[in-house]
Amino acid sequence: MADNQSEDKSNKGLGNIDEEEMSTISQIESSKKKGGIKKLLFILIPAIIVLGGGGFAAYHFLFAKTKGKVSSKPANISQIKSGPMINLKPFLTNLANKNKMSYIKVSISIELKQGSNSGAFKQLTPQIRNRIIMIMSSKTSREINTPQGMLSLRHQIARSLNQILGDGTVTGVYFNNYLVQ
Repeated sequence: MADNQSEDKSNKGLGNIDEEEMSTISQIESSKKKGGIKKLLFILIPAIIVLGGGGFAAYHFLFAKTKGKVSSKPANISQIKSGPMINLKPFLTNLANKNKMSYIKVSISIELKQGSNSGAFKQLTPQIRNRIIMIMSSKTSREINTPQGMLSLRHQIARSLNQILGDGTVTGVYFNNYLVQ
């Protein structure tokens, strides 16, 4: 036994490790590994939560279908309910330019509200055409040669025709052809 103890002491001096020290070292290493895993989990769990929340938010705002919002486009064409459309003969009239001769040539379609009597519209066609010519001939080419000017002209024609036919009868004025020269 004395030989074993002297061998153990001599082995320790040479860097040899006995079983007791080996178990102590393995306990220290395992506690270091556990501490490393705890740190890793401490970092990973909040990161996963943040990324998951960000992914949910991205899905919710970018990809999810809207609920309770009114769509600006109808689901299909059969849902569009328009009233009767009346195509008027083309108009050709001079414009109110002072220094040069210019004219406007347009084809117009008038949309009436659903259930309107298109027979009354046809009876009043001379008055309607006259009103449209009077409006167009009062404009200069500069006033009606822009998209905003065209829109304004459409609204002015609709308001004027509603004075003749009854308020709300004309729901749309559409230009099929539009030429200012």
